[in-house]
Amino acid sequence: MRLKALGLLALTLATAVLLLALLVGGAAGGHGKGKGHNNGSGSHGRIGYHFLVADQIAGQSDRMIIQGDGSFNRNRASGGGTFDHFLAGTGPPATLIATGTWKAEGVVSWTPGLTHGVYQGGILTIHATVRPVGGPVIRNVTLEISCNLGPAGYNSGNPEGVVVTIPGGPTFIPTDPTTGVTVFSLTKGHKH
Repeated sequence: MRLKALGLLALTLATAVLLLALLVGGAAGGHGKGKGHNNGSGSHGRIGYHFLVADQIAGQSDRMIIQGDGSFNRNRASGGGTFDHFLAGTGPPATLIATGTWKAEGVVSWTPGLTHGVYQGGILTIHATVRPVGGPVIRNVTLEISCNLGPAGYNSGNPEGVVVTIPGGPTFIPTDPTTGVTVFSLTKGHKH
């Protein structure tokens, strides 16, 4: 039963990564305005963020699958997502350390990159509140979301992915090679 659940998780992750890759790849199809600059405001004053990535603690077997979806403006981020922190090389199923949800809070910084159609590259840093199932709430977790938008020819200088820094705890960085996708969208996104 647990093997089926792990297989379902792997299939779900692979499907989500494929769908997000198709979204990003679709921007290269010639239906947008092409590459250009945008100074940080979508058509409705908010920019969407979307990601599904795998992270690691460098030099350790700790891994994290983290997913997120929401929007932001200069001061406020909304949305959130889910995460699984586990130990690679154990199981199956892999030893679960923590699982739960996270909620976006304030924007720390936004460095916009080039746009392509309705998508934009860049680096967004936000604070989040993490709620592990059965564990204490963790506030002021920092998420640095980096999107290298290939169709626009944009590279942020960071690996594609999300760096998760837990106050007084570990920092999770993108796996090498990176696994997953991040993208910013110039559409309304969430209002909250």
